[in-house]
Amino acid sequence: GGGRRAASAAMAEELSGGLARKEWQRVHSRRLLAGALLLATGPRSAFAEEPRPKRRGLTGEQVAKIVREDLVERQFLATADFTSEIYDDSCVFTDEIDSYPYDKFIKGTKALFVGSESTVRLVGDVEVLEGGKQIQFRFDEVLAFNFPLVHPKVSLSGTCTLTRGEDGLIVAYRERWDQSVPQVLLTARL
Repeated sequence: GGGRRAASAAMAEELSGGLARKEWQRVHSRRLLAGALLLATGPRSAFAEEPRPKRRGLTGEQVAKIVREDLVERQFLATADFTSEIYDDSCVFTDEIDSYPYDKFIKGTKALFVGSESTVRLVGDVEVLEGGKQIQFRFDEVLAFNFPLVHPKVSLSGTCTLTRGEDGLIVAYRERWDQSVPQVLLTARL
């Protein structure tokens, strides 16, 4: 009987040790995966980003430079990757279809378009108007919709006007398209 109990105890210890080892491997595998994702994508994608302080009181030229970078480098009309520090959190984004609060514009744009397959081109330069109260630019873009299996693309062009509040933050975003909504939809291609 004693040998059997000793064998059973040894087997139980081995099994629990094996389970503990498997649990350790599972936890550390997740940590390793999270670390690899962080290295591959950078901290912005892996963790929620701390809000950055708003950049109030910038000149119109300073804001225009930031908007130019957001448009040309980050393709923000198709990606919603823009410098949030120059926008008021209550900014309303309006296009030819509807108006969207700040957070819904970001979430909707990121869900609706495939940024890597879309192209946004600045036509001319970003202009400072009305003594810096407005920033305006023309754009020409091809937007790839994020549909399952296929990403149909539409083409459009237009003007975007950004209105700044008293503190210099952008409080209104208004896109005016050169084409009607039906004309834009007729440009759809795969």
